Amino acid sequence: MERIKGWADRILALFCIVLCAGFTVTVTWQVVARFLFNSPGAQSEELAKIMFVWLVLFSTALLFGERGHMNIGVVCDKLPRKWNLTCQILSSLVILAFAVGILLYGGVDAVNRTIFQTNAAMPFITTGQIYVALPICGGFTVFYCIHNILEDIQKFIADGKSASGGEG
Repeated sequence: MERIKGWADRILALFCIVLCAGFTVTVTWQVVARFLFNSPGAQSEELAKIMFVWLVLFSTALLFGERGHMNIGVVCDKLPRKWNLTCQILSSLVILAFAVGILLYGGVDAVNRTIFQTNAAMPFITTGQIYVALPICGGFTVFYCIHNILEDIQKFIADGKSASGGEG
């Protein structure tokens, strides 16, 4: 599972780098076009918005895989290790439910509902193609949730074995 996680991390990181570079080029072009040619262009503005949203979604999934996600651990961090791990597992289960329900299920539904709606600024792209980032991000988040839960369960079991003297 660690090998798959490593590949997922590399794929997401590469995708985020490409999106960030594309976003930078697009926004730079828009600024140059606005000030030099007095014509910013609707397509570059729309493309920048799409790239920004995709960058946020995919970088959030990557950050979650690194356990760098926002976590208010005021209560959990004060608890003993066993209860802290339990709190982390419960937190991951809530996030897993969100990822499956909203990002995967809702994302697929949004893609299906809008797959034939054309974008006003860029008619060669459909809204469904833009929304496809939701279920992809959801898939990565679900994978990382399951990975984190299994890792925490292994730590929980290992702590139980070391507390009982390794008997069992």
